[in-house]
Amino acid sequence: MKSYLVRRRNLMVASAVAGVVMVACEDARVKQLDTGITRDSAVSVIAQGLKPGAPSDSFPNVYTRERFLVKGQNLEVLYFTPENDKLTIKNGVKMSDTINFKRLTPLVFRDNRLIGRGWDYWDSVSKANEIPVKKR
Repeated sequence: MKSYLVRRRNLMVASAVAGVVMVACEDARVKQLDTGITRDSAVSVIAQGLKPGAPSDSFPNVYTRERFLVKGQNLEVLYFTPENDKLTIKNGVKMSDTINFKRLTPLVFRDNRLIGRGWDYWDSVSKANEIPVKKR
């Protein structure tokens, strides 16, 4: 058997395994989100499973968010955390920024409609629109 065929087959198998691992790591609530749903509907979905008696929050399970105006359209990114972590801000100053951003899942909205989710999608949108991305 030719060595380049073996290398190609190994590369295909490794790619398939990596794809399965990436999908398996995604939170079940994020899998329920379909493109085109409103931001409020998406927030309702990711709020499922909150502990009873948890304080009310307009963005539950959202660590932080960013908003951009790109070509006349509002672009918003909600960084989702399954552990319900929050960025602590007091008097407009970030008090703790201890979460590594690779643990978060970005949910990308254009004009309050979900257009994509995950780091691969957000990286492509930010690159196309020259938006600096958070370090992970």
